[in-house]
Amino acid sequence: MKSLNNLSILGLLVAATYCPAQQILSEIENIVPREIKVDGFNLEQDQQVEINGTGFRKGRKQSVAFTRAWVLNAATREVVWIDQEADMRDRGRRLVQFRDSITLDAGDYEVYYSSFPYHYYKTKDKEFWGLERFFDHLFDGDEEESYHTYKKEWKQFKIVVTGRGNRNSAERIVDVRNMFTKEALVSLLGSDNEAHVRQAFEVQRPLDIQIYALGEARKDGSFDYGWIINTDTRQRVWKFTYDDSDHAGGAKKNRLVDRTLFLPKGKYTAFYVTDDSHSPYRWNEAPPLDPAFWGLTIRTVDPEMRRFVRQTNVAEIDAENVILKLTRVRDNELRSKPITCKKNLAVRIYALGEGMDRKMFDYSWIIDSNTHKKVWQLDYRSTEHAGGASKNRLYDRVINLRKGNYVVYCVTDDNHSFSEWNEAPPYDQENWGITILAADSNYNSGDVIDQHLNSRTLAQIIRVGDDARERERFRLGKETEIRIYAIGEGTHGSMHDFAWIEDDETGDIVWEMQYRSTTAAGGSSKNRLIDQTMRLPSGDYLLYYESDDSHSFEEWNMSPPYDPEHWGVTIYEQE
Repeated sequence: MKSLNNLSILGLLVAATYCPAQQILSEIENIVPREIKVDGFNLEQDQQVEINGTGFRKGRKQSVAFTRAWVLNAATREVVWIDQEADMRDRGRRLVQFRDSITLDAGDYEVYYSSFPYHYYKTKDKEFWGLERFFDHLFDGDEEESYHTYKKEWKQFKIVVTGRGNRNSAERIVDVRNMFTKEALVSLLGSDNEAHVRQAFEVQRPLDIQIYALGEARKDGSFDYGWIINTDTRQRVWKFTYDDSDHAGGAKKNRLVDRTLFLPKGKYTAFYVTDDSHSPYRWNEAPPLDPAFWGLTIRTVDPEMRRFVRQTNVAEIDAENVILKLTRVRDNELRSKPITCKKNLAVRIYALGEGMDRKMFDYSWIIDSNTHKKVWQLDYRSTEHAGGASKNRLYDRVINLRKGNYVVYCVTDDNHSFSEWNEAPPYDQENWGITILAADSNYNSGDVIDQHLNSRTLAQIIRVGDDARERERFRLGKETEIRIYAIGEGTHGSMHDFAWIEDDETGDIVWEMQYRSTTAAGGSSKNRLIDQTMRLPSGDYLLYYESDDSHSFEEWNMSPPYDPEHWGVTIYEQE
């Protein structure tokens, strides 16, 4: 019996000899205001680890105020521990110590410590009496004074993780992150402020994808965010929004999307844009719990399905689908371009402009060249925030254009346009104006041509400037029904830029543009339009157009009409 006891004691001693000792796996200290530090460790087996640290105390309650510490699973990006869950005890008037034990699976982990203010703690509540001076220093951005005034407290901020494993180097931390993105279909991370990045990819078999995205959004809009479109149809299949995201930790505006999405076979493009602040380059409020993945990452839910997805060239896709571009538009510009659709087409309109108080100032529109009716216009109600100043507006939708002739217009006022911004520019500055892209999967480049087909025009005087008097002769071989389409300037019942028709033989006026017969032509109320038909006997005729010394084509002193290219008069033969 005695020998057995000795053997048992010996066995315990041997076991103790081979039991690895606890060691520091991660340690973060020497914290300064508005800083985030990261460290990492690796566990070769499941085990319990110990976490100890010090943060800033929130008033009488034993919880941390603006300092925050947490641990992430580096492979899954899941938060496995945060200091708010730990046991707390006071360490003086301003500090609190947290201590915890957690069980972790084998693998790699990242440890974070953040010292950014949380603005919802800025209050006059009596609970903060005695700390007001400290918070004033911090929240007013005077970090240097805060640090030197409370250097003793700052020196004690830290987090230490102990266990049986290995501390990861900075290179190892990056390598483990890269493993998460290695098989990604899309990895749009680390974008600088005011970025606009994208990646195209083709799905060769239907599959489920995982969208993992962090960005900046509030209920009133998104500021750093992403979206996915079907490149063939130009339809948006997913967008990062406040309502469809969760709090990502840190500042309330940090938002997280971690969801699955089914994608049918097809071609897609993913986008991610950032505004001019709050990013990994410089956080202006508390960062999220996974700051390294600020951006958009897309992976297949089933890793085996990755082989059925390939990345494609964005430039090639754009070149294949662009029908028309009127972009990089500057102040006081009016641009136009005619197109002819040889068949009915679905098109995506991507238009940027300036709008405030539900009214657009830089905008685009499309008219039917045959009827001269407006078929689409950039309307404030159908736009969304385009990034930068709130007046930057974006329209990104698919519409249908019937077979026919069209003119596309884009107009700007005297301020805030490409390279002449008077407030923060939009994310996609280069495309200020309008871009039209084919949204039909069976589209080919011959479906749209630049020139118009035969329009049965008998006479035309258009694009008339100031102080003009122009005439055009036309002949009718038989009695003919004609269509008269004219735009001019008129106020208070009188016309100032107007047209008329004379019988060439008698000199009689057979038709005249009168104010009471006109309707609004769009833009300024003095832009007047007449669109009517009449019958004329066979014979020779003279078409005249006269303008005064102001407000004419390219010399507008108020908003132009919807069809400025036709400022003047056109006579068509009716079919």
